[in-house]
Amino acid sequence: MIKLGNIATIQTGVYLKSSPSPDTCYLQVNDFDEEGNIRSTVRPTTTINHKAAHHLLTANDLLLAAKGGKNFCTIAPTQFGPCVASPSFLIIRINDPSRILPEYLCGFLNLPSTRQLLTAQAQGSAITSLSKADLEEFEIPLPPLERQQACIALTRLHHREQALYKAIAERCRQITDYKLTKIYKDER
Repeated sequence: MIKLGNIATIQTGVYLKSSPSPDTCYLQVNDFDEEGNIRSTVRPTTTINHKAAHHLLTANDLLLAAKGGKNFCTIAPTQFGPCVASPSFLIIRINDPSRILPEYLCGFLNLPSTRQLLTAQAQGSAITSLSKADLEEFEIPLPPLERQQACIALTRLHHREQALYKAIAERCRQITDYKLTKIYKDER
C-alpha cells in the first residue's frame, strides 16, 4: 500500500465565470451521470487566460467528485477540447504514469468499498466534502503493471456487461410496451 500523495499531485478545481465567447469546458458534477460518464451535452462555457492555463486538464488527469455523496472518479474527458474542473472536484495528476496507470487508479477509486471509505472520510454538515489532505493520506494498492492492466481489462469487461444488460432490459421494455399497446387497443 502507498499513500496517494506519494504518487500523485492533488489539487482542487477552480472557480470560473461563464464567458460570452467560450472556448473551454467548465466541468461540474452534473455534467456526469451516476457512474461518472460524461454527458454528451457538455459544451464550452468559459475562457481561460494565460494566467489560469495551468488549470487545464490533461488526458491522464483524474477527477474525483469531492462534494456531496457521489464521490465518483473519472479520467478527464479531453475529447471535448480544453477543459477545467470546478471546485466540486479534486484533480489527481499521477506523477509517474509508468508506475501506476491512470485507468487502474480510477477503477480502484470507483470500487464500492473504496467509495464507502471515501464517503466516510468526508466532512461537513449540509454538503459533505473530501479534503485534499485526507485524499493525500489515502492508501492504495500498487501492484505490478501487469496486474494493473488485468484489473483494467476486467473493469472494461464489467462495464461492457452492464451496458449489454441495460440494452437488453430496454429492448424487453419496448417489446412489452408494444404488446400491451396492441392488447389495450384490442389488436391482434
